[in-house]
Amino acid sequence: MNPAQAAKIDTSQTLIDDFELLQHVVNESGGDPGFELGPDLVLFMGDRLVVCSPKQMWDWEVQDYGRPRIEFQDKGYYVSNKLSGDEDRPFRYELTPWPAQLRATPSQTIVYDEGYITNRDGRFKKVQSRSGRRSRMVFLYPFLGFAWSGMKKDVLEPHGFNAVRISLMSCIMAYTVFLMELISFFMFASGMLQWMIGNAFLAVDYAFLLILPVDAAIRFFQIVNGTSRYPDGFLEWIISFARQKREEQLAEAEDYRDSQ
Repeated sequence: MNPAQAAKIDTSQTLIDDFELLQHVVNESGGDPGFELGPDLVLFMGDRLVVCSPKQMWDWEVQDYGRPRIEFQDKGYYVSNKLSGDEDRPFRYELTPWPAQLRATPSQTIVYDEGYITNRDGRFKKVQSRSGRRSRMVFLYPFLGFAWSGMKKDVLEPHGFNAVRISLMSCIMAYTVFLMELISFFMFASGMLQWMIGNAFLAVDYAFLLILPVDAAIRFFQIVNGTSRYPDGFLEWIISFARQKREEQLAEAEDYRDSQ
């Protein structure tokens, strides 16, 4: 064993001692237990991995269907187990190689690297635009978070807008409009737009009153739990939910046919 390997084992010895699953990790990994990736620790267990992290990764879910695919060093994995850790790295994820014969489409593909960790640990940090200049869309800032995730990724982020921050702003704005609608109905017996513009907008007032709080609550849950780097836009979660349910149904149908 060379000094570098000895140092790795020494630094992770306390982790291995109090972690039953990793008691044989050195033997299974051929003497190379793993390495640190930013604040995380990646441990090798044969063809499997165990990722020890100080932060919970909400999008790393243990699921039978619609499971996320984790890409690490050009190999695919899925989360097969979640385990408790120590004080420094309380969250541990066991990753198993993605089955080559698996037909189901992953719910999402996550590239686990330094960029992912940087984004995870600094999700609300400012994003520098590619041009280095302030975007002309800044005056639309309160509304940009309603854009769907694809636009946030391909258009807004290159212009210097953090997808999580603008999504949070849009949730706050949605709740503000919802409260204004409530006040308007209770105080003036009419919707906000109906009172300001006319009766033709009463249907829009009711739509705001019913849809905005539900949409904002679901998207706020995505933001708080960090389920995606690019949170859904206005009502986009309906499409995401329908797509996931469809994939689960197809996977169940394929499993049923295979069992016959």
